[in-house]
Amino acid sequence: MHRMATVPALLLLCLCLSASPETFSVRQHFYQVGPNPCAIVAHDLNGDELPDIVTADRGAMSDPREERPANDEVSVLMAKANLEFERFHPSLKTDFAPYAIAIANVDALKWPDIIVGSFLATKHNDIMVFLNRQQDGLFQPAEFHFPDENLMYFRQNDGDGNGVFSKPGITALAVQDITHDSLRDLVATGWSSDVIIFMPGDATAYFGPPKFISAPGGPRDLQLADFDRDNQADLAVAMYCTGEASLWKGDGTGAFAEAARFPTRGHLPCKIRVCDMDRNGTLDLVVAHAQAEDSIVVFFGDGSFSFSVSQEILLGENRQILEQEIRDLAVDDFNGDGRPDIAAACFASCKVVVLLNDGGEPLRFRKEIYSFEQGKPRALCAEDFDHNGSPDLAVALWEANAVGLLINDTKPSPPKAAGSTEAPASKTRTKPEPKDASRNGRRDKP
Repeated sequence: MHRMATVPALLLLCLCLSASPETFSVRQHFYQVGPNPCAIVAHDLNGDELPDIVTADRGAMSDPREERPANDEVSVLMAKANLEFERFHPSLKTDFAPYAIAIANVDALKWPDIIVGSFLATKHNDIMVFLNRQQDGLFQPAEFHFPDENLMYFRQNDGDGNGVFSKPGITALAVQDITHDSLRDLVATGWSSDVIIFMPGDATAYFGPPKFISAPGGPRDLQLADFDRDNQADLAVAMYCTGEASLWKGDGTGAFAEAARFPTRGHLPCKIRVCDMDRNGTLDLVVAHAQAEDSIVVFFGDGSFSFSVSQEILLGENRQILEQEIRDLAVDDFNGDGRPDIAAACFASCKVVVLLNDGGEPLRFRKEIYSFEQGKPRALCAEDFDHNGSPDLAVALWEANAVGLLINDTKPSPPKAAGSTEAPASKTRTKPEPKDASRNGRRDKP
């Protein structure tokens, strides 16, 4: 397995100049969904060229042995016009604690379908597919069970030695044609059981039997991308418990072999994104941490599975105190200058922080802050909801049990000229730290 090549250097941080919010405006009207939405996606579900919104409404989690250990529904907001939504009734019923959503056409019919992974799947419906039957005005459920008799459990136990969570504990999923057979395959993270799960597409059953790949470290989030340019989908995985990023080489058959693993320069890496942040033609990684560092780290790709240079962005004032609690990331070009920007859902501070990428080496960012007093941002996604050509942000809000919108109503700005007065950021080559020998690593925090 290839480890990240490094050269010892001082740890330097990215400094951002805070700017008055100007790229987005907070839409005052909220759209009600179920309790504690923890994931959100936007997609045109009925072909009217208006993006609809889907949220996974996790609710509050409790002992998995209870009759209802969490909420069990997905909300669908169907767009009726620009910025006008109507909630689909009834809500889609899932297993408990729906945690991850993907939109893909898995049945080869006209409409895209909704795929949901549940974290506390005590009814054993780990994955549910809601087949989009627009002509009948319904979403038809199909259920998929992971046989967990042979799955291990590596997370917290209660005083009686019983697991606090269920196996395998789905926290992220992605759906695309990985095996080049024109069928949509599924890959997911099983956080409680330290596994990556692959399900091949099936022409009649939608997904075939699962294959479990051992992935120690608490796999929490994943992204599919072709890192070595062999036209096969590879994986980038955030290892939440050991504080690492893991890269997995795919062979096009659904098999993945770990190719690299390195520290993410923070605790509890909860989200990972893949994008060419410096526009040099090589894929980079963007990793967010949900612990006191309040940090986002960009790992710059050297090609293939090597990321020797990284740049840390601190959103808080004191890295010893949890101020922001980053829970989700969206990466898109928000101001139309051709550079990928970053948006972070900050749960503890009730804010969405937008980092506008001004380029340079190291990258320079301008920070904009948007507050949500009525709820806590838990998840977000980018989509052009008002059809003005610029991506907006949909924000899933806890406590408010609603979706808020940040509307991108500014004209794209040109790239910053050389000699900008923003405080510079610095790239640094970082020496890997010894791997935590514990399977659980730092404290578990679903």
